[in-house]
Amino acid sequence: MTATALAAPAPVCDSEIIGDEVTVPQWGTKAAAAWSVQCPEARNLRAEVTYVTGRTVVAETDVAAGEQWEALDFSPSFDGSGVNSVVEIYENGELLDQLAINWD
Repeated sequence: MTATALAAPAPVCDSEIIGDEVTVPQWGTKAAAAWSVQCPEARNLRAEVTYVTGRTVVAETDVAAGEQWEALDFSPSFDGSGVNSVVEIYENGELLDQLAINWD
């Protein structure tokens, strides 16, 4: 008898990752990595932000069909200087998108 591994469902979500400045009343303007993921089918989504400082932030959620997940993580420094990062988005455990954010 041979066991066959089931393949993970193919990615169906669309994502966008950006590095931008966000204005927050108590802090003023601060650098952030932001992402938006839209899924036509129910999926588990995970975002990992890895900073050059060694800090890693992980956020995870389940979305229903047709839902969108928007979130962000503020940079450890207000203007982003010295804390470049790589943002990765996973759909059901498979890499969907990634972006290196380099602040000047």
